[in-house]
Amino acid sequence: MRTPSVYSTWIDLAMPIIDFHTHLDERWLNQPLPNEREFLDTLDRFEIEAACIFTLQGFYGDCRRHNEALAERSCRHPDRLIPFATVDPKLGDAAVQELEGCLANPHFRGVKFHPWLQAFAPSMVKPTMIELVRCAARHRAPVLFHDGTPPYSTSFQIADMARWVPEAKIVLGHAGLSDYIVPAAELVRDIPNLFACVCGPRAGWVNYLVRTAGADKVLFGSDFGFTDWTILAEFLDNVRAADLDPMALEQVVYRNAVRLLNLHERPLSTAAA
Repeated sequence: MRTPSVYSTWIDLAMPIIDFHTHLDERWLNQPLPNEREFLDTLDRFEIEAACIFTLQGFYGDCRRHNEALAERSCRHPDRLIPFATVDPKLGDAAVQELEGCLANPHFRGVKFHPWLQAFAPSMVKPTMIELVRCAARHRAPVLFHDGTPPYSTSFQIADMARWVPEAKIVLGHAGLSDYIVPAAELVRDIPNLFACVCGPRAGWVNYLVRTAGADKVLFGSDFGFTDWTILAEFLDNVRAADLDPMALEQVVYRNAVRLLNLHERPLSTAAA
């Protein structure tokens, strides 16, 4: 039985949940982070069926080592942990080769970029970014970008990626974060292959994003692992408080993730096969 969060006055969602935006790493700079056991215990506590896991240290360098660490963690829990690879597009062809190698591993289901921490704007490395995103599209892997932070990660800059590679699935990792929520919603509405992860917007904005962009374009995420369990509790409450109808709620917290991750065709239990 899940322990209610300190924030929650809302009923349980009573439906499966996939968290599309988490981090599972040893530390961030000098800050220790929840370890693997603590991470999984928190997923259990809040009845999260599975979580997409990203690096933090890998955004600063040595992407290969950190991708390998994510893969190892996923191998131990293939039904719960869904690793997203990261590479440094400033490395050109070497980044493309690294991503091809990661996505050939059936555990990896997506790609994560953090242009703000990785110090690039997509337009600065446009030829390489196009190759990387095309690689992800060939593997049917969604590409989630940190967004909402100038000068490298505004929602407009990330939306350009969806326009450059229309066959790819591009996700605004924070749905505009705070300053860009209104344009993020409009961009997601207007660009067919652009999606929004509500990892940041408060309850009223979650409702606005769903009403503007459509329930089939919005995913739940929490950033859990970047900090402790309270962020997951808070962001779950944002979704509970958003006053979504049950069908829209299920799309946001589960069905859209299943679709983007192709889980009907490749269930997590077979990822190691």
